[in-house]
Amino acid sequence: MADYDLKSDDEKAEELKAWWKENGTSVIAGVALTIGGMFGYQQWQQYKLDQSEGASKIYSKISKNSANPDKVSEALKQLNNEYGSTPYASLAALSTAKTNCEAGKIDDCIAQLKIASKSSQDNIAFVAKIRLARTLVNADKLDQAQTILAEKMPAAYSSLVTELMGDLYYAKKEFSKARDAYDRAILSSSGKDIEILQMKRDDLSNQKKSGA
Repeated sequence: MADYDLKSDDEKAEELKAWWKENGTSVIAGVALTIGGMFGYQQWQQYKLDQSEGASKIYSKISKNSANPDKVSEALKQLNNEYGSTPYASLAALSTAKTNCEAGKIDDCIAQLKIASKSSQDNIAFVAKIRLARTLVNADKLDQAQTILAEKMPAAYSSLVTELMGDLYYAKKEFSKARDAYDRAILSSSGKDIEILQMKRDDLSNQKKSGA
């Protein structure tokens, strides 16, 4: 450090010029990348905000016009085309599926649940899969339902999955398997769920046992 302090200002200036000549380009590039990254991040955040706001408006329109199938269908197409990657598209599919199911439009209900089941939001996707499996069982589309129930799901849904497997086996008249499934579901359930499961389990006593 002492030797450096003895250098003249001219020598220091020459050394600085030499260092800048050698390293200046990389320094400027680094600063440019940093600034560019900051602006890029801000633009990305603004883009996500715009997407969310746009999707929210269309989702609100779908909710307000639930009794008007034509308006709902038009809004759904716009939502899926322009904001398909947002959670609102999946939520709208779930909501529309419920409306269709209540109106007896089972095929339309299933179609919307399949869309929701592919959501990038895990919670929405799993809820949609459970509802889809239940709808397929009720529609006697048992092979499709079994395919969905065979997929890996979080432990939180295990009781529901097991119950639906019981419903599936019941529909197939495989009553022994249904009984086992309900028993397992009862062990992992609580409250009113147990009462419903027990009713299903008791109903099996009136059915002819299968050799399964």
